[in-house]
Amino acid sequence: MALMAEESEIKAIAVVTNVRRMSGGANGSFTHVIFKRIQAFSPYIPKSFVGGCTTYDHRWQKRSPDMVYFKPRKGHKVYVTITSNGGAITSYTKLNRQLETVLKEQPWRITYSKGRALVTPEDE
Repeated sequence: MALMAEESEIKAIAVVTNVRRMSGGANGSFTHVIFKRIQAFSPYIPKSFVGGCTTYDHRWQKRSPDMVYFKPRKGHKVYVTITSNGGAITSYTKLNRQLETVLKEQPWRITYSKGRALVTPEDE
């Protein structure tokens, strides 16, 4: 999943504008998430774009150990990576001041793990 996030066509700070559950199954629900771009970190990103992901919505659903689940909510300000517009969300991380600063000033410090963007420590 980390490699998929690194190679994703869409990398951006965005706000979730809509979350729509498309289908549900035993291992989770497939969800479409619509984002409004705030700042792009890769070329040719439209002002609005879509990504799909699996969410865990109900207690009767069983988590699959090899699947990454996301919890998108309308209004979340996030750093998101998506394979391509309309494709799979490969990372989804709620934005905080440290992440936003590193994305803008030292993007080489960003790594990915289990569907999240992480900030690596500075070299001393």
